[in-house]
Amino acid sequence: MAIKIFRTANRFPVCGLSRVWRRGLLIGIAYMLIGVSPVYGWFWRKDMVKQPSVKPQEAPRPLPQNSIPRQGKEFPMDRVEAGKRLRNPIEPNPAAVESGKKLYEIYCTLCHGADGKGGGPVAAKFVPPPDLTLDVFRVRPDGFLYQTIADGGPLMPGQRDALQPRERWEIVIYLRRLQGGEK
Repeated sequence: MAIKIFRTANRFPVCGLSRVWRRGLLIGIAYMLIGVSPVYGWFWRKDMVKQPSVKPQEAPRPLPQNSIPRQGKEFPMDRVEAGKRLRNPIEPNPAAVESGKKLYEIYCTLCHGADGKGGGPVAAKFVPPPDLTLDVFRVRPDGFLYQTIADGGPLMPGQRDALQPRERWEIVIYLRRLQGGEK
């Protein structure tokens, strides 16, 4: 007895499955063979973890050239360039000195000490901070000190997020008073 296979108009043998089901089955088998699963996403798509964003402890993306800062943000520059370009816009007066002293006591005294000589309470636990009353710092321009407060130094953390620009300039005025200058 011979088994007869009936052919249909779509030229596939009749196996009890419709044409749509057969195509779906073939596509499913093909996906399984190449290791793609729609449950986990397609291999060419990126996961949310791999998105282009700022990761923790990573510096933000640099600003494009010739961009204009918004909402009081400052252009990034190194300390030497800031020393050449920035000038203190605040007139040294008793109110600015007093405000600078309060801010210095909050943000700087822990490492640099109350007198600026580097003998703060946490100085013994880290690399000793420098003496701010030395001639090396006395001859530095105000812009250099301002940018150092904003961005930090080799071991010093930056205070840009904690202090507004006016507060940083007031600390510079108070530092000049500590150094013996009459600002």
